[in-house]
Amino acid sequence: MTASPRLIPIALAGAALMLASAARAEVSALNGMWILEAKDFGRGDKLPLTPAAQAVLDAERKDVQAGNVIFESQKKCLPDGVPNIMANEFALEFLETPDRVTILNEASTLPRSIYLDEKTHPKGLEPSWNGHSIGHWEGATLVVDTVNLNDKAHLANFLGIHSSTTHMVERFHVENGGQSLVGEYTFEDPRYLTKPWTGVIHYRRLPPHSELWEYACEIGGEGWNERFKGDPAAKAN
Repeated sequence: MTASPRLIPIALAGAALMLASAARAEVSALNGMWILEAKDFGRGDKLPLTPAAQAVLDAERKDVQAGNVIFESQKKCLPDGVPNIMANEFALEFLETPDRVTILNEASTLPRSIYLDEKTHPKGLEPSWNGHSIGHWEGATLVVDTVNLNDKAHLANFLGIHSSTTHMVERFHVENGGQSLVGEYTFEDPRYLTKPWTGVIHYRRLPPHSELWEYACEIGGEGWNERFKGDPAAKAN
């Protein structure tokens, strides 16, 4: 006895739902807390920089060699911003909800929102530290597109480029039974990069019930970040 033609589409739809459900179960493994485990690139050393970008970095390094605080943004308690919060030593927490993925960084007061219900970036937004991010799922991989960063952060810090002309695409997926997270970051910047550049970061999952610690950047009379207070290398300008 053959199946009714009307039942075939129903069966196919059921199979598709099962596959989608399985994919979503894998995707949900992004939820939780992660910490950087390994990266295969330095602070801008491998980026294909334009002469304009190299001039900016040379000026920043000269300031460091003069004994000033490592990064001006840290001395003034300004945010690190994207992409730097994705590659520092502090824990990250991914929170998945139906219309967005929120990323919290232990050292940042600015939550990062990745909007899953938007297909394009809104026009006329004010440039910001985290930029504007939209995302979608490709199977169990979260693909994130980010633009609209500002020009206030260190140009090349822990990862890639942060400028008002930067376009960043990230791809996140879990491995090792959900215990490892791989983030692939691709940068384009017509002002500061001669060609697109991609770096990969590996994160490990923190134990269940881990919590983000409080991190406060206290500003004193001289604008010092408390993390560097008393450090002879962290000298005021």
